[in-house]
Amino acid sequence: MDLLIQSYNEMGYDAVNVGEKDLMMRLKFLSDVSQKAKFPFVSANLVDKKTVKSIFKPYVIKEIGGLRIGIVGLLDDAFSPILQERDPELSILEPFSTAKTLARSLRENCDLIVVLSQLGESKDRKLARENREIDLILGGGGEAKKAVKERVNEVPIYRLEPRGGYLGRIDYSLADIKKPIKFMISSERDELEKRLERLITRSMQIKSDMARSGKQKEMRIKELKFLESKQKELEKTLIALEDKNFYRHTSIPVQLSVKDDLKILKALETYRTESGKLYKPKMVAGSGKELPEKEMIARIPKESTFVGAISCKKCHEVNYRNWLKTKHAKASQTIVASPKYSQEECLICHSTGYGKIGEYITVEEIPFYLHGVQCEACHGEGKGHPGKGKIERKVTLGTCRNCHTKDQSPTFNYIAYLEKIGCKITK
Repeated sequence: MDLLIQSYNEMGYDAVNVGEKDLMMRLKFLSDVSQKAKFPFVSANLVDKKTVKSIFKPYVIKEIGGLRIGIVGLLDDAFSPILQERDPELSILEPFSTAKTLARSLRENCDLIVVLSQLGESKDRKLARENREIDLILGGGGEAKKAVKERVNEVPIYRLEPRGGYLGRIDYSLADIKKPIKFMISSERDELEKRLERLITRSMQIKSDMARSGKQKEMRIKELKFLESKQKELEKTLIALEDKNFYRHTSIPVQLSVKDDLKILKALETYRTESGKLYKPKMVAGSGKELPEKEMIARIPKESTFVGAISCKKCHEVNYRNWLKTKHAKASQTIVASPKYSQEECLICHSTGYGKIGEYITVEEIPFYLHGVQCEACHGEGKGHPGKGKIERKVTLGTCRNCHTKDQSPTFNYIAYLEKIGCKITK
């Protein structure tokens, strides 16, 4: 947490909304950490259960470019039962009525009202439908696993891809200061902005490829110059449309072309060194070496839809032995040294059956027969196979890309990686 606070301080954050994961270590820990921040923590509906007073600031007002911007934080009250077990003195107020009352009050003193939401995708839409006083919703948390870019009831809602692979940027252009200030986006401008975003993304991709290879091929340079000239043309056209207030949202991929900050790098190295001392690797159950084969198969629950790679061995012994030599087989072991609160996010791709057979939180909670990335992680559930099972013989690129994303696995090559794990493409 100290590393995050230090990083946010360096980046000049104006406010941070309190989410459910921030409260995992209890309120006292978060309160102590907040003292190190150069920015306020905000939460409009996290309150003291007895006094019903806000634990953190419900909102902050920032004056930027002549505009007064109210920034509100909201936490999902569905988290309340879990919170009560950890911190009985805390309570989470119903977010929609809280937001409505607060937005009406802020509107008198603010030109823009921005909500930092931990409600989740569906509740963000409900918030927008019920409250047009809000000018912008920046979403996080909840059930969504994808990026969101939409307008509901004329209220823009944005949510980035998970795992920090993108930075979000919203540019506001102010031409008409008559109050109440309203921002629009025309269909023509919207399409131009999409084209501009595609050009910027392609330019960044080329720069990233050039930075990675260290070679600036002539064709790449020509393409980059062409894209930059088109980008300038579109920017000029957009400037000509600035007779009204409008906004533009851009998702910026964090690639090699984005330079590292030396202070953050130094802090990160310190964190890795210190966390390595605290979280030493433990021996955990592997993929079948500790128990005799027959005993391990006998202990696999009959009701389980996943049967483990050890069950596949009887018909696919060569594939099984090849798999044991791969990084996939050791995928769970590689994150044992991580703090427990970090393992949960990693287990989606470092184990088999996560979210289908259970949402385990640490490596130690993985069922003994599902450590690592096993056959069923790619080919599907093995129950009923051979026979009328759901096994997919061919593993598609889309299956691999669930974990080998462009950000997490930038060197991923579909055919080459299949060869590494002993699979071959057949007609």
